Amino acid sequence: TARRKEIAIRLALGGSRARIVRQLLIEGFVLALLGGVCGLLLGLWSSDLLVASLSKILPMDVVWLGGPNPMILGATLGFCVLGTICFALGPALKLSRAAVIEDLKQQAGEDAHRPGWGFLPRNPLVVVQIAFSLALVTAAALFLRGAGKAASVETGFQAKNVFLVEVDASLGGFDQKHAQDLYRMVGEKFSILPGVEHAGISATVPFGISTVRRTVLRAGVPPAPDDKPATAAEGRTFAPFWNSVGADYFAGVGLKLLRGRAFTAAEATEPGGPAVAVIDEVLAKKLWPDGDALGQRIQFPVRENAPPETAEDGSGQIRRGEPIEIIGIVPAIKNRLFEKEPVGSLYLPFSRGFQNDAFFFVKFASLSQSSESATADLLRRTVQSVDPLLPVLELRTFAKHVDGNPQLWIVRVGAALFSIFGALALGLAVVGVYGVKAYSVARRTREIGIRMALGAEGRTVQWMILREGFAMVAAG
Repeated sequence: TARRKEIAIRLALGGSRARIVRQLLIEGFVLALLGGVCGLLLGLWSSDLLVASLSKILPMDVVWLGGPNPMILGATLGFCVLGTICFALGPALKLSRAAVIEDLKQQAGEDAHRPGWGFLPRNPLVVVQIAFSLALVTAAALFLRGAGKAASVETGFQAKNVFLVEVDASLGGFDQKHAQDLYRMVGEKFSILPGVEHAGISATVPFGISTVRRTVLRAGVPPAPDDKPATAAEGRTFAPFWNSVGADYFAGVGLKLLRGRAFTAAEATEPGGPAVAVIDEVLAKKLWPDGDALGQRIQFPVRENAPPETAEDGSGQIRRGEPIEIIGIVPAIKNRLFEKEPVGSLYLPFSRGFQNDAFFFVKFASLSQSSESATADLLRRTVQSVDPLLPVLELRTFAKHVDGNPQLWIVRVGAALFSIFGALALGLAVVGVYGVKAYSVARRTREIGIRMALGAEGRTVQWMILREGFAMVAAG
């Protein structure tokens, strides 16, 4: 718009409207292309940064093919063309109109007064900028609040001073029987280390990459294939989180028994032991809402038309349809960071729910941050002393395990991204408001001078300008 008189002179000297429009579109496209190149480079760099931060918390290698590809380049070019059409074509068509007399007569730094043009198109654009920036800043605040809540979530564990050691005997070529013997010896070695209070084993770990849920129901009341039971007494099934744990697991993670008892060492290590289970209070309330679940029996439902399961393979796994006695009830815990309410948990003896990939919870009486490295080295050497071929997959404190949860990573990345985008959008909106008002004031210099000459006070003129700016901000 500042080049209005220049363009009018070009038109007056015989320049065609098409050439003027083409020139302004090319100038707009060059600006858009420069922005697109900068955005492309920033996107490639930040994508590599994002994947690098994700690879630190995943238990696997991440293969990332970086660099621009035809689709990304095509999309970038498309946005540049779209931006040029949206923001350069309109001014080019407007300024290249045939009526140039007013523009030639107009003084520099002055807007021609046109009735009904007080609210120029640039004002709604600034309003939209403010609206989008507010939405992004609000989203950033929600993500930040979510990240803060997730970081301080009450999990139900008392896992302070607890080290988590993940091992997998199958990767060392051991069969199940040999693996169970190795895990028993590793647990015994951990328990006699200096400063160790408890050393328990489990098949899964809360807030890990994967969790397991299994369907259970009251024993002895299997529903018919076409039935849709509404209550547990009629055979309704529930799907709690499943875990198989050792005898010292509950003490190691600070889960105090509400009623009953924990597993004995024999139950946790002998494959042919009794079919017993510990459940949490949530599952107990679901299965026996009007009674006490302690001493009752549950079972895994038998699949329709499935062949009967046997224990001839010696694995010791609890079979479908086999009654399982509930010997203990523990408090509810969260297995995922963003559970609104716990869905229930079922714990079996480790020997009756064996998995090669296992986790040891080693609780120390005290553990300082400066001694974590030495403690980790001690635990690793302890595992190797049992068998050098037994691989250690993960070795860190339980607090760092929770801190590296993928769900928490997503929330933190979302908070960071929305904060960056929100701050950038807010900055653009502020620049937009300033630019529109500064331009408006500069173009109205003569009008403001006349107002002042006729007796208007400075603060009155200032309030007039501020009022127009406030209207844009309020609308946004």
